[in-house]
Amino acid sequence: LVPFPSREVPESTDPIPEGLEPWDIGQPLDAADWLQTVMQSPKVVPGMTTVQRVWGTAEGHSPQRVPLDLDLYVDSSGSMPNPQRLTSYPALAGAILCLSALRAGARVQATLWSGKNQVTSTDGFVRAEEAILRVLTGFYGGATAFPIHTLRETYAARRKDARPAHILVISDDGVSTLFDRDERGSSGWDVAARALEQAGGGGTFVLNLPEKWEELGRRAGALAHIRRARDEQGWQVHRVASWEELVEFARQFSRLRYSGAARGTLMRRGR
Repeated sequence: LVPFPSREVPESTDPIPEGLEPWDIGQPLDAADWLQTVMQSPKVVPGMTTVQRVWGTAEGHSPQRVPLDLDLYVDSSGSMPNPQRLTSYPALAGAILCLSALRAGARVQATLWSGKNQVTSTDGFVRAEEAILRVLTGFYGGATAFPIHTLRETYAARRKDARPAHILVISDDGVSTLFDRDERGSSGWDVAARALEQAGGGGTFVLNLPEKWEELGRRAGALAHIRRARDEQGWQVHRVASWEELVEFARQFSRLRYSGAARGTLMRRGR
């Protein structure tokens, strides 16, 4: 497992006691302040003499590190290995990233995708390890059509006060289908741009591409779409020459930082 990326927020908050209020049956047992209850009345009557401490917060003096949530999309089309029969490095790298995120306290949304209507996702951003691994070890083996609607709906429904999420796609040049039109006729380019903005934690394509993909990408086609997504929208593109390299990428992922300087460095490395 790898140290999952996090961000510093300006100041942490320190809890401060602000008083007491009644504690009743049905509230968490560990919320009751039994010492104060006994000090106020030697006869403990739940709901009548029991109290709980009310806490407020004050700005602290040390920075607080908040892990980025992970929104992972793993290609499961016919060009990918079936993890139920073969060693699947996309599934393995996905597991490393997801379990690392959970260990750091982040939430994960894992999506497996192939052709149209071939999509399996967790129930939003979750901390359920079994549910995540169940998605990652599935397999379709069909055509290639990125689930634009899943990306669109994820960030349309995400709360504005939710912590930043990083969008990460494991695929090959089939990721270019992200920029097709969705079932509503909307442009995938617009959906991708809005998702990046609303996620707030950046986005990465980890792709099995030819060595000189950037030169090939000067022409029209899937590679041209990937190049444009990197240059115009700020997607980080990390090329792997073989699926085995995905595991090394997962180990290095903790080095990613989503400031403008780091993004520029990684974009230059993604070739």
